[in-house]
Amino acid sequence: MNASTAHTSRRPLILNVEDREGPRYVKSRILHRADFSVLEASTGQAALSLVRQHTPDLVLLGTQLPDVDGLEVCRLIKNDPQSARTLVLLTSPGVSDSHRRVQALNGGADSFLIEPVESEELVSSINALLRMRGAEDAFRRTSQALHENEDLFRQLAEALADVVWILDPTTGRFLFVSPSFESLWGRPAQSVLQDPHRWLEWVLPEERSRMEAEWQSMLRDGRLDTEFQLERPNGEIREVHMRAFPVRGADGRCLRVAGICQDVTRHKRAERTLHNEERRKDEFLAMLAHELRNPLAPMRSAVDMLQQFSPSREDMFRARDIIGRQLHHLTRLVDELLDVSRFNQGKITLRRDLVELRGALNTAVETVRPLLEERQHALRLSLPEQPLPIRGDMVRLTQIFANLLHNAAKYTPEGGTLAVEAAAADGKVIVRVSDNGAGLSPSLQRQLFDPLAPESGNPLEEMPTPDATSIGAANLAASPAPGLNALHAEHDDRHGDAPRPCEPASDNEAFATREGAGIGLTLVQKLVTLHGGRVSAESPGRNLGSTFVVELPVEPWQNWHPPTGKARPQPGAAHTIMLVDDNADALEAMTMTLETLGHTVVTAPDGQSAVACAASVRPDVVLLDLGMPTMDGFETARRLREIPELRHARIVALTGFGQPDDRRRTRAAGFDLHLVKPADLGALTRMLDELDA
Repeated sequence: MNASTAHTSRRPLILNVEDREGPRYVKSRILHRADFSVLEASTGQAALSLVRQHTPDLVLLGTQLPDVDGLEVCRLIKNDPQSARTLVLLTSPGVSDSHRRVQALNGGADSFLIEPVESEELVSSINALLRMRGAEDAFRRTSQALHENEDLFRQLAEALADVVWILDPTTGRFLFVSPSFESLWGRPAQSVLQDPHRWLEWVLPEERSRMEAEWQSMLRDGRLDTEFQLERPNGEIREVHMRAFPVRGADGRCLRVAGICQDVTRHKRAERTLHNEERRKDEFLAMLAHELRNPLAPMRSAVDMLQQFSPSREDMFRARDIIGRQLHHLTRLVDELLDVSRFNQGKITLRRDLVELRGALNTAVETVRPLLEERQHALRLSLPEQPLPIRGDMVRLTQIFANLLHNAAKYTPEGGTLAVEAAAADGKVIVRVSDNGAGLSPSLQRQLFDPLAPESGNPLEEMPTPDATSIGAANLAASPAPGLNALHAEHDDRHGDAPRPCEPASDNEAFATREGAGIGLTLVQKLVTLHGGRVSAESPGRNLGSTFVVELPVEPWQNWHPPTGKARPQPGAAHTIMLVDDNADALEAMTMTLETLGHTVVTAPDGQSAVACAASVRPDVVLLDLGMPTMDGFETARRLREIPELRHARIVALTGFGQPDDRRRTRAAGFDLHLVKPADLGALTRMLDELDA
């Protein structure tokens, strides 16, 4: 094998420069799989040294390095005659502004990518640069004998997927256009060979004058680096990156201009997708804050009543039930929000249970009660005595009516009146949520549930957004509470008076701000539709209030079996349990629970204390927190396993970390069980019962 053949067949050498170990490892794997040879560097100085030693074909260079800024490393590579022709592909995390991109290209970078980047896009970008360098090298090697080697160049250009062309700058005419022109433009290359300005007619009109000016500038200096959009004959829009450079003779004169046109439509769409994902992430975080606060409000009210007043026994039971239900809300909400894979896929999980709709309505009212009391609203709740069986998801049904009530309360001035009425007729349950607030204009009623309606003037900044991701992640947990009607009616019964009329707004502000209310309500429409129902809105006009009507199919009463209630866990044999947690409140609460069940409990505030006393305590079970300072739960478990007296003890992780990777880690560390906080009492009881089996 001669030297020329060896050079042609060798794998391209890529220098991967990234200070973060994880991203560096991922990029290197991608490059290896794409059949590249790879060198790695974590600092700018190391990169410069490797460039001089190995002369890589391309440097994949991160901008954020610990010693030298990536832009400066690029400048040093390009200013060194020994490495000036080394290709540099700069990468920058996050959304980079145009100024940063201009800096990179002006500093000599051959291309610029925004991270995170898909593996196919990364490999395609590198291959495109290597193809470009191949074309540049071919032009450079053949510039002195351009005509003699024209056949060789044609073979090279025609083998490329990108459009390669050669122009005579003196006449402005194309000497060569590769056949791939037709694949990109959808028109024969012969058309631009005959009329060199014809291609400008196919550029989008709004970009045509700019491209004509840039083309004239290229005819003067031979250089061009720009992007534009063209329209194919079938109306399809393609995005193109065009780059040109001069081919000079021995005397330095520009003999030819060589260029390449690359179809970057997929790349640009990926950039826009990344931008949209960033926007959706921001919307998700805003929704997260809103949804987490919902169950906290009634819990706060119940705790305040217990702490600041002398509640009756009946009120204490009601407060206990409220806290229990809302804790169930919050626990399931957090579980769903932390399900990262489902969040990324934008899926909605809808249970198909037989549920009692009155329970969903009561829990929804309970959730919004603090807002109603804050704004001094009167609420009229009218529910039938007979059950309202629905086939669906109690959590999602509660979410529907909580959002409608929250919306009504927000757009009704203080002292207004809200009403929730439910009735069954003709195989349907009809629920009407009414208010005497700002009302809805006719135009808003038409577009209220349209997810594409304009967002300007939308005051529902706290309502969940209607896209698939938000719908998939949002979750207000609920459980039936058929006996709460009296509790919810107490507010109206105590006042006895007729509700105060809603004061009319002094100007158009309240009515106008409602004009954007439909954005948040598309979430309600989506969930109602998934339950086989429909939702609509009615309003007589300004300051006359509005009514939202939800219709849901009734499940035949023969299929309805009311819930029997949650059985109290029966205490089994007594055990000695060691609790290890750096949270004093968590220790105290769990100790009270376990001692109530008849167990002996020993507590330790950290891992060292647990290891020190474990041999003398000889616990049957160790409930161990993972995220403790100094000695975490994994190290504590390892040391406990080394104590002979604990060889038969069960070590259980009791932690807030509940992702699949966390469970795999605890299994690998020797834990017998993984329970996620707040631990379900039934799960704890079953685990302890297994000791007696």
